[in-house]
Amino acid sequence: MKTSRKKLAGVGRTIREFRQMSGLSQDALADRMDLSAPYISMLESGKRYPSIEMLVRIAIALEVRPGAMLDRIAEGYVPDDACFPRGTGK
Repeated sequence: MKTSRKKLAGVGRTIREFRQMSGLSQDALADRMDLSAPYISMLESGKRYPSIEMLVRIAIALEVRPGAMLDRIAEGYVPDDACFPRGTGK
């Protein structure tokens, strides 16, 4: 049985926010990471989802603690009640 993973909608928005706070364009971030600007655009628009390794690389390139980026993503995440009932602390 194949299960689908729920994508976190705030990932791209968080990357964009931190990039803008760093004063970098998509092109500048892409250059700093040796990636393409269209790839950064796809991440920010939610068309692509980064691995945890890529999120850490992005955070480092933006001179942000990776944990701060993950915290911001988690702030906007609302789990399905069936998976994590509210108040369980999980």
